[in-house]
Amino acid sequence: MSSPASEQWFYSQSGQQRGPVSLDELRVMLSNGQVLWSEMVWSAGMANWSPASSVGALRPLSSSPGDRPPALPPQAINYAGPPPPGQYRDVGEDPKMRMLIPVGRSPWAIIAGYLGLLSPLLIFAPFALIVSIMAIRDIKRRQTHGMGRAVFGLIMGALFSIVLCIFMVAVIAQK
Repeated sequence: MSSPASEQWFYSQSGQQRGPVSLDELRVMLSNGQVLWSEMVWSAGMANWSPASSVGALRPLSSSPGDRPPALPPQAINYAGPPPPGQYRDVGEDPKMRMLIPVGRSPWAIIAGYLGLLSPLLIFAPFALIVSIMAIRDIKRRQTHGMGRAVFGLIMGALFSIVLCIFMVAVIAQK
C-alpha cells in the first residue's frame, strides 16, 4: 500500500495537464507559487478534478492560519474539455434553443422575421422587404446567424408587396 506522500498527483497549469508529481512536490510547488491554488488537481481516489485550495491533503502541514491560502470564489472553468453532448455552457451554444431564442443573430434578421410575419397585413410588406435586404447584408458582413429569418422576411415581404401593388392598382382603376 502506498503512503499519501508517494501518491501520484496531476495538476493543471494554464489549462494544460501536468504531472505526475508526488504530494510533497506539489505542496512545495503550491507554497512557492509555481502552481496556483486556483489550479485544478487530481490524484487516484478522487472522483473529479478539484481546485487545489479545496483539497485538504495539499494544505501545509503547519496549523498556522497564515500558511493557508485564502478561500477562492467558485470558478466556472472546465479543464476537462468540452461538455458532454446535450450539456451546453451557454444557452446560445444549444442549437435547439438558438432556434427559439434569438441569441447570436443579427438584430436586422430578427426584425425582418417579425415584419415577414406581419406582411399579410399588407402595410408591413414593403418594410419587411427592405429590412430583409439590410439583414442579409448585415449577416454576410458580420458572419452572424439569422439567415433563415432574413430570407423568410424577404419572401413574405416580396410576396405581399406584390399583393399590395395589385390591390393599389385595382383601387386606382376603379376611380
